[in-house]
Amino acid sequence: MLHTWNTISMLDRMVDDVMGSMLGAATSARNYEPTIDIRATDDEVVFVCDLPGVRRDDVEITLENHTLTINGSRKFEPREGEQVVLGRPYGAFSRSFKLPEYFDEGNLSATLADGVLTISVPKHPSAKPRRIPVNTSAETKQLKE
Repeated sequence: MLHTWNTISMLDRMVDDVMGSMLGAATSARNYEPTIDIRATDDEVVFVCDLPGVRRDDVEITLENHTLTINGSRKFEPREGEQVVLGRPYGAFSRSFKLPEYFDEGNLSATLADGVLTISVPKHPSAKPRRIPVNTSAETKQLKE
């Protein structure tokens, strides 16, 4: 996704950060949008999503009408009496991907380890590339009448 530089929102966020820290309050949480790599082989497609600080219970993966959706949240938990300037983004997130019909959605698997969510979606055997032999005219069968 292409992001444009928005001077007004950046300036607004900087003022919010400075004023909030001067008042001893945490600044507002920024939107959290995890980065995702998509890797494809002849056998499967793998989604690799960075989710540092996100617990397994805070992630939900759904598959409906060939659409893979990753929902979750990265929560900020303030401690009493501390002054905080938030530099990392927090909040709810949702990412969706439309899958072609040739994926074996019944064998989808997901793991979360060391802050990285990995979702593997295998392809149906019929969707995998295969080599078609080319025969010569002498090798083709003739129809008998």
